[in-house]
Amino acid sequence: MIYETTLITGCAGDIALALARIARDAGAVHRLIGCDIHADHAGPAFFDVCELVPRANDVAYLETLDRIVKTYRVDVIVPMSEAEITVLLAGGHLGAFAGVPVLTANRLAVETGLDKYATFNRLAAHKLGVPWTCIVGEAQPLALPCILKRRRGQGGKDLRLINTDEEVEIATRTRPGDLWQELLLPEDQEYTCGLYRSRTGETRTIVLRRRLQGGLTGAAVVVDSAPFSPLLHGIADALDLNGSINVQLRLTANGPKVFEINPRFSSTVGFRHRLGFHDFIWSLLDSRELAIGAYRAPSPGIRMYRCADEVIIG
Repeated sequence: MIYETTLITGCAGDIALALARIARDAGAVHRLIGCDIHADHAGPAFFDVCELVPRANDVAYLETLDRIVKTYRVDVIVPMSEAEITVLLAGGHLGAFAGVPVLTANRLAVETGLDKYATFNRLAAHKLGVPWTCIVGEAQPLALPCILKRRRGQGGKDLRLINTDEEVEIATRTRPGDLWQELLLPEDQEYTCGLYRSRTGETRTIVLRRRLQGGLTGAAVVVDSAPFSPLLHGIADALDLNGSINVQLRLTANGPKVFEINPRFSSTVGFRHRLGFHDFIWSLLDSRELAIGAYRAPSPGIRMYRCADEVIIG
C-alpha cells in the first residue's frame, strides 16, 4: 500500500474509474474517495465513498474539497479534469492542498498543456515538431482547410474543420481568442503517447496508434516508440517534466507534429497500465520517494479495444 486514503475527483468519468480500478488491483491504496458534480453515476461500484462537489469554477469548490479532505483524512488528491487543475494551479495548490499532496505533473508542464498556444510556442522554441498555430482575431489562418479549436479546455470540444473564407469570417466574429491550427494529414496517422519522467530524471514512453470513437480512443495498436523517442524526450526536456502527461500527434510527410498535450492522466491510462506502462502507480510511488521499479516496453503490434461494460448498483 502506498497511500491510506486517496481522493480522485471527477469520479463519474472514465479516467477516474480507470484509476480506481488500477489502484484497487495494485493494492496501492486502502480507501478510495471520489467526488463529482452529480450523483447519478457508476462511481459507488468503484469507490468507498462518493461525495458531491460544486463545479470547479464555483467559489465554494475549494471549500468543499477542503471539507472532504479533512472529513476522510485524505492523504493524496488526484485531480482529473482540466477545469479542476486550472483552479488548483491558480490558487497555488498544484503541489499540495489542505496539507496533502496533489498528484499532477510539474507546474511548467501543467501551465503549458492547459494553454494550447503556449504549447505551440514552447515546443516551437525548442525546435520540436508542431503545426502552425495562431490566434483567431489576431491573425488569419495560414492556409485552408485548417482546424478551429479552443485555446484552453478539452481540444475535442468545439473543434471544427474550416474550409472557406466565409467560415473564417464567421469564426473571427464568434470565436475570438480561440486558435487556427494547421490541418495535419493523413488522418489515419494519429498517435497518443504516454510520457512519464520520474523525480530522478528517468523518462519512460509508450506510443499507441489510435482510432477515435466518440472523442475517445476506441481502438489502438502499440507501435515502436523509437522513431518518436527524440521528439518525446525533447518535450520532456522542454517542460522540465516531472510526472505523467499525454502527447497527441500526427505523423505527417514532414515528420511527427504535436497538436496537443494533456497535462493529466489520459483516457488511455487503463490501456497503458495493462501493457505495463504503470504511470499512475509510478506517480504515486515517486510522490513518496519510493522506487518505481523497472519498465519493459510492450511489443509493437499488440491491439486493444474499448468495450462497453455494465455496472449494477442496488
